[in-house]
Amino acid sequence: MDGIGAKNAKVLLAYLGSEDKIFDASFNLRTEIPGFAKERYRTLNREKALKEAVPIVEFVEKNNIDTTFFTDKSYPKRLKECADGPVLIYHRGNFDFNPRKSIAIVGTRNMTSYGKQLINELIAAIAPYNVQVVSGLALGVDGYTHKKCLEYGVPTIGVLGHGLDRIYPQLHQKLAKKMVETEGCGVITEFPHNTRPDRENFPQRNRIVAGMTDATIVIESGERGGSLITALLANDYNRDVYAFPGNIDRPFSKGCNHLISNNKAHLITSGKDLIRLMEWEIEDKEKAIQTNLFDGLEGDEKIIVTTIKEFEKISLDVLAIRMKKPVHLLSGLLLGLELKGIVMSLPGKKYALERL
Repeated sequence: MDGIGAKNAKVLLAYLGSEDKIFDASFNLRTEIPGFAKERYRTLNREKALKEAVPIVEFVEKNNIDTTFFTDKSYPKRLKECADGPVLIYHRGNFDFNPRKSIAIVGTRNMTSYGKQLINELIAAIAPYNVQVVSGLALGVDGYTHKKCLEYGVPTIGVLGHGLDRIYPQLHQKLAKKMVETEGCGVITEFPHNTRPDRENFPQRNRIVAGMTDATIVIESGERGGSLITALLANDYNRDVYAFPGNIDRPFSKGCNHLISNNKAHLITSGKDLIRLMEWEIEDKEKAIQTNLFDGLEGDEKIIVTTIKEFEKISLDVLAIRMKKPVHLLSGLLLGLELKGIVMSLPGKKYALERL
């Protein structure tokens, strides 16, 4: 609909409760919605929009393209935290939108041998940690990152600045095909088919790269460019940004050096630095220890631990309702789990798992 971007679409959904009401011509859209001018209701081209959607639906079905809507459970949780996150995502491939660990790797199209060296070492270092890597499938750093991920068995997603009826640049058609065919990998876009790879689409694409990841790593960048936009967007989304420094006389180190010197990015010099700063080793050790402890549990104890893990922390009353067990019985089981060092009690008769 004309004039309805991602933010306004979410406002309409939140206040009207369903997509059907938005597009139902018989429904009166005079509801008072904060920040949404009444005059705009009269200009909503609902009927025209529905007609324009028909060929999009046909293309999606004919080409086996998957779609994920903002209200779907599988929608990227990290993107939901971003007010301007896309309402609808088109995608191909078999991958998880909500992995435990996800990073973006971006950089210049004019990658040097130094950039290749950094990417080789970085991907090799993170490979054992089951990290999803997101990039933009562009020439240079993006494409080389995707290739190295496939080589090391690292899940990777390419975010496109155009529709799924083409791949740009053409040089990466085989790469994109291999990503779609590889488990844990794929390509995504918010643009419907027939959307050309126009210049203005790529900054819009970059917000998805920054928004659906925990951190953005800049390999090489000039003083201006898409990778700097992605880094600044990541800052705006309160995500971590890391950059590799370079010689001050190298044109494609200037962007990284600028980010570091202006406190817009943490300085890293290796994959080990990233792993340490992201605390992945600590996280994996805790997970391993907890898994070993849980293996010895049986019956109601195992159900209690699984339920607390789902909620992170839960009150005794809610636990009793979920398990359909009397409070006095659960109290005894919880005490036993506390003595084993698996569960800890919190104020207000709440319980959580111990951090080991």
